[in-house]
Amino acid sequence: MPEGPLVRKFHHLVSPFVGQQVVKTGGSSRKLQPAGLQSLWLQDAQVHGKRLFLRFDPDEEMGPLGNSPPPEPPQKDTQKEGAADPRQAREPSGWKTPDGSSQSAGLVPQGEGDSQCLAGAIPAEGAGRWLRVCFGLFGSIWVNEFSRAKKANKRGDWRDPAPRLVLHFGGGGFLAFYNCQMSWSSSPAVTPTCDILSEKFHRGQALEALGQAQPVCYTLLDQKHFSGLGNIIKNEVLYRAGIHPLSLGSVLSASRREALVDGVVEFSAAWLQGKLQGHPQHTQVYQKERCPAGHQLLKEAFGPPGGFQRLTWWCPQCQPQLSEELEQRQVS
Repeated sequence: MPEGPLVRKFHHLVSPFVGQQVVKTGGSSRKLQPAGLQSLWLQDAQVHGKRLFLRFDPDEEMGPLGNSPPPEPPQKDTQKEGAADPRQAREPSGWKTPDGSSQSAGLVPQGEGDSQCLAGAIPAEGAGRWLRVCFGLFGSIWVNEFSRAKKANKRGDWRDPAPRLVLHFGGGGFLAFYNCQMSWSSSPAVTPTCDILSEKFHRGQALEALGQAQPVCYTLLDQKHFSGLGNIIKNEVLYRAGIHPLSLGSVLSASRREALVDGVVEFSAAWLQGKLQGHPQHTQVYQKERCPAGHQLLKEAFGPPGGFQRLTWWCPQCQPQLSEELEQRQVS
């Protein structure tokens, strides 16, 4: 699924439509009932980690309820996200993760979410009208245009991806949501202290979490501590910090844990800035064969026992797996 920086980019695309009324709906979702959104007003948009929350109300006077930034007209190069894939052409029951395993489209991968993300009917009058959007691996939002097929599918058909939800607004524009699952909730599940891109991100809590006696690659993907952090960020920050993915957090020095948290915040912020400016993402080890130093990378799926396994790339030379005794000597 898209990581925090990309979901923040989606929020940037949606924000200009806050305060407008939905005048027409469409989409392939059979569970959400898109027609139920017609005539509602989009009053607020918030993002937490990997999830986007949209507030709809039947009354224009309700007004925004959150702290969304002032709407800015999307730039031409930010009107769409290239994450759309021909596999979106039909509404799948699941998606493929980078390690090739299947994941139900109605669920968030274990270790990367705190609850199920299931679609539901439009809430009753007076009930909470926050629409929670959970994006799949190729999830995206397009503004004022639809995604087009970039290549033929296995059957040779050039079939355009089908949006799950399309919202046309009174101002004349529209939003198209691809490969995502949506559900209604009474309020957004927001804990800014664990959101890696929030100004309220709590470094102390993050450092404490990294001190657990488990591989740091498990902890980094735990959304309870690092909401918005995904497999790309995990691989990149571990390489930059020179830490082996299976190093136990409990034997890492305080300075190395601090460097890791710094790397998470800095890499995520730089990725978001690049997205907003339309710059391509550059990775050093994720899905690479060699590290920047020219060493051959290793690749293996790691995850907690019985949990979700994610592909991990690391350099045995730049990220040596030190013994517990050697790491304890480095404790400052």
